[in-house]
Amino acid sequence: MEGFTVEDELKAIAITEMKHAEAIAERLAYLGGTPTTKPDPIFVGESLKEMIEKDKEDEESAIELYKKIIKKANEEFDTTTARLFRKILEDEEEHHDTFTGLLEGR
Repeated sequence: MEGFTVEDELKAIAITEMKHAEAIAERLAYLGGTPTTKPDPIFVGESLKEMIEKDKEDEESAIELYKKIIKKANEEFDTTTARLFRKILEDEEEHHDTFTGLLEGR
């Protein structure tokens, strides 16, 4: 990939994650909930490899959670929420693939 840098890829993923957070907060507010304003603490690893390993684990957790949300939304006939989380899930799976590839040196 010409011009590819890990820094550029991580920045692009971070921007996508911020857009996910905004979309989820908007949906939650629409449904009558209150989005949190306190994010989890940020993990800063000792090395780039350690940080990417943590990112990969976080994506795995997010993928599992979003699949549960989609299932529940479908059970509640909430097609808008299910559609939102299917799109986010697609992005998360791509991020997971990116982190896996970086760890495998591809």
